[in-house]
Amino acid sequence: MATISKYGPLRHLRAEPNQFVLHFRNGQLARSGAGLAYWFLPLSAALAEVPVEDCATTFVLNERSSDFQALKVQCTVVYRVANPAVAVSRVNFSIGADTGTWVQRPLDAIATLWSQRALPPARSYLASATLEQALNRGSDAIREALMKAFREDTEIGAMGLALVNVVIDQLAPMADVEKALQTPARESIQAKADEAIFQRRAQAVEKERAIKENELATELELERKQELLIKQRGDNALNQVRQSAAADAEKTRTEIDRLHAIAEAEAKRQSVSATAAADAQRVLAAARLDETEKQHEIWRNTPSHAASGIVMARFAEHIQSIGHLNITPDLLAQHFREWLGNPPDAK
Repeated sequence: MATISKYGPLRHLRAEPNQFVLHFRNGQLARSGAGLAYWFLPLSAALAEVPVEDCATTFVLNERSSDFQALKVQCTVVYRVANPAVAVSRVNFSIGADTGTWVQRPLDAIATLWSQRALPPARSYLASATLEQALNRGSDAIREALMKAFREDTEIGAMGLALVNVVIDQLAPMADVEKALQTPARESIQAKADEAIFQRRAQAVEKERAIKENELATELELERKQELLIKQRGDNALNQVRQSAAADAEKTRTEIDRLHAIAEAEAKRQSVSATAAADAQRVLAAARLDETEKQHEIWRNTPSHAASGIVMARFAEHIQSIGHLNITPDLLAQHFREWLGNPPDAK
């Protein structure tokens, strides 16, 4: 807004560049322009300030579709004051000479104008469209209808206004209807979410099954390898036993052969020894026989009393002690006669 400073009976006005000031004196336009700064007397001045920047107003239209469903249309209209002099003649933009503020609310009046002018084209479109059509394509259609109606409306130009843009902020049914309309989509989305969850669970189950099968295959392979290992160990142990048995058998055969050789050598030695001993025995026997024959020959030629003496002498050499000795008179007489040289009577 314009800034007005007091200096006694005088006033100083300073406006922003986007504010258009119109100064009237005695019912005539004395000064006008944007961003003015000047001195004036308040008692003879009538001031108006019009914004020349783009202004926006938002309003809500409550209408019904062709199928009698309540709809709420929120619109934003962007406009500007194209002719400030005409605008101040249609809308009160007066400002106080002491405060510099609007004495009324001109922008609200202009907003009411836009909402009133927007109502017929919006109502006309919604009355010919169903709720589904309005929700699907209503925003663009209503915007185009409003743009067309505003451009063709001569009253807007007659008020010194120019349309900049129209925006449909929201086109929505009642809350319960909107919730009901959202239900199929929500259920479809929920069904897709559930399907995705089921698929994820199925994939997880499939992966778990694959993992279990892989683990089972791994365990089977390990068991098979363990079985092969046990079999190989058994074969190795059997081969080792067979080799040990073969080695022991070979060792036994070698030992038997050695013992056979030793036995044969010992037999041969004993045979040779026996033969030698037999030969020696035969020689000794022959020598003894010869000696015996010679002794017999000597004994035959030896007188009996001499032989008895020799026998007694030899007997005495071999006898260490005599416990009892019985000498009969007959034996003593006989030997005594023989010793005297009287042989016994021949019988």
